[in-house]
Amino acid sequence: MAQFLSTYFLVLISAQLVKSSGVFELKVHSFTTSSSSVCKQSSDCHVSFRVCLNYTEDVISYRLACSNGTGLTGTFTDQSSISTSAPITLPFNLKWLGTISVIIEAWNTESSNDPSTDNLKSMISRFTTKRNLTIGEKWSQDVHLVEQSKLRFSYRVVCEEFYYGDDCSYFCRPRDDPFGHFNCDASGNRICLPEWKGEYCAEPICSSGCSEEHGYCEAPGQCKCLYGWQGPLCNECIPYPGCVHGTCNHPWQCNCKEGWGGLLCDKDKNV
Repeated sequence: MAQFLSTYFLVLISAQLVKSSGVFELKVHSFTTSSSSVCKQSSDCHVSFRVCLNYTEDVISYRLACSNGTGLTGTFTDQSSISTSAPITLPFNLKWLGTISVIIEAWNTESSNDPSTDNLKSMISRFTTKRNLTIGEKWSQDVHLVEQSKLRFSYRVVCEEFYYGDDCSYFCRPRDDPFGHFNCDASGNRICLPEWKGEYCAEPICSSGCSEEHGYCEAPGQCKCLYGWQGPLCNECIPYPGCVHGTCNHPWQCNCKEGWGGLLCDKDKNV
């Protein structure tokens, strides 16, 4: 049973890894530049942002820069729309590696309502930074200056629901079914529901006093006896069938009481 449950949970976890285990979030608060007419003032701003993640030590080329995830915003028409915009989210499926390169690009989308990153001439600015990020709800604030552009942003990395740990690689989802009966604590550890035990909380706790050696249970509070044992706590052996005046220490014995003999202890020695 334990081997089956281990195999089941490995299959379950493998299936869950198809979904993202965590997400990198970046929020742009403001962007200004004097390199063009875009975003000089608080109005007449037509810009979109692309955020890329790269897990390699260095960003080798522009095309390889976004090999580990890309997020693209819509077009912003003023600074207010930038500051109130939703965070850019980049999910990741494997465990969080910690040290990453973050690339943030600002693109001129004044000529189109559909943001595009095909024409490199439309790129206004490109910001790159390397960070060692730990999992947490708190946002980190940052300001970057590149040539004639200034970008204020914040970022964080959080685990998706049911994922835990410093790298979001530990999976725990509460369940109460034949494969387990548990909740998950803040660290993702399984906490068995009452009357259940075991690594996956799939083993019922038998009634109090039930013999661990000669009894078992298929549901909490039961005490079913193994073959050869009987009694409410399964601690009484069953004597040999037909034993009349005898007892047993182990199943199928017939140890005669004083004054009795024979295979079934039915012969009175005093006669």
